[in-house]
Amino acid sequence: MNTIAVELKTAYPTNILEWTHKPFEKFLGSFQSDIHYELGITKPDILTSAFHFSVKVIMTYRHQFNGEVFKAMTESNFEIGYCHDAPTVEFLFELVDNATFEFARIFHSKVQGTNLMHHKILKPKVNDLRKSIQEIIDYWDAPAKKFKESGGERLSRFKNLPVIPEFKSYNGNNATTEQKILRKLETGQEVSDEERKSFAALDKFYDNLNAQLTVLDYKSFTAQDIKDFRNYVHYAFNGHCLITNQATIAGHLFRLVVNENVTGKNETVNDVRFLTYPPPEKKIVTVSVWAPKRVRTFTQYPIEHSEHAAKVNPEVARGLQALKLLNQKIDPLLARYMANYFSLLAREYSKPVAPENHFEYMLSAILSERIFELEDNNPDFNYDFISYPSVGNNYFTRNLAVKPSVADTEFKIVQVIEFEVVKAHYDRTPIQSLSTCCISVAEIKNYRETWNITDTGQIIWE
Repeated sequence: MNTIAVELKTAYPTNILEWTHKPFEKFLGSFQSDIHYELGITKPDILTSAFHFSVKVIMTYRHQFNGEVFKAMTESNFEIGYCHDAPTVEFLFELVDNATFEFARIFHSKVQGTNLMHHKILKPKVNDLRKSIQEIIDYWDAPAKKFKESGGERLSRFKNLPVIPEFKSYNGNNATTEQKILRKLETGQEVSDEERKSFAALDKFYDNLNAQLTVLDYKSFTAQDIKDFRNYVHYAFNGHCLITNQATIAGHLFRLVVNENVTGKNETVNDVRFLTYPPPEKKIVTVSVWAPKRVRTFTQYPIEHSEHAAKVNPEVARGLQALKLLNQKIDPLLARYMANYFSLLAREYSKPVAPENHFEYMLSAILSERIFELEDNNPDFNYDFISYPSVGNNYFTRNLAVKPSVADTEFKIVQVIEFEVVKAHYDRTPIQSLSTCCISVAEIKNYRETWNITDTGQIIWE
């Protein structure tokens, strides 16, 4: 049986958004008409397996001296059902054609007895609109397209990690059973007893996954293992737990880079473009100090499920307490699911990692990419950064993983610090100080700093 990729479910009545028709005298002389379109599309709803497509038809008449003498705008909306593939240009063009027909019907009805009664509305041509429609499709299909172009495929098995259960499988559909029930729980919709039983069974999968990840030998990964692990993670974490809060940056952010890793030379950095991302011994390192360009709030994805961090970090403790209070207000099934999910994330983001085993960061890096790729209709879930306790500073402070576009547009470098690491002492307990001069886990030399950074990004060392 062939599955229909997309189909029109509902064509809603066309609405008139604007209608301005100036007196006949304003039309005397030379004028020209124009008709154009504004297209819109929503992200798919996994519960209804549908999305909405809107077509605004805008027609104007412009006089050479009197300016705009006529303007009409209508909007036609369509509900479209889909399975998994993106709509085609030809499918959406038919809806544009339908919207144009409705506009023409309204136009000829309203201009009867006026100077425009004999004017015709021409049918649109697919080639004239192909580029605009394709841009809409590309927006709709961007996540799947990016996944495919990166060589992504969903793997249900990887080494000793648990096999992806049927409940999390797509099986040719646009959403998994887990995703649909999770959305129901998040939006307060009714969940059947059978669905609750199946959803609760996921506890065992996540418990097993958490346990196996703690003993996964990242050091042995081959290039193929890295690719396969990424594809497995996309399947294992295809149910998103979205939580958010608003934060204001008070003070500064600090980012450290090893100069040789970014410039290829163990020499001073003189351009801020190199200050992008623990230092080895006998290497020059640079710390960039960042500040917001303006006072504003940022949307953050907080990873606060760390009881150990909560004991030493008051901010984490408050965040964890807020999550516990939230769990008391939501469905217990959802609360347990979220607790398992965020406990796993908290362990991954805050686990100690030896400097020589950077592959241990792989899972948190993949999950960070996924969080930043989210485009939700609710702006509260379009994240600016991810916050989590800093294991390198004994959880006293928090790390922020900032979305690259946010770092570029919303922050600026206000200070640059440079020093050479003579000997590292990572076994020491860091001195709890926010002073930029307090470097307690390494012996350093040749310390210097500057606040002189030009508008073009040049660092002036004095």
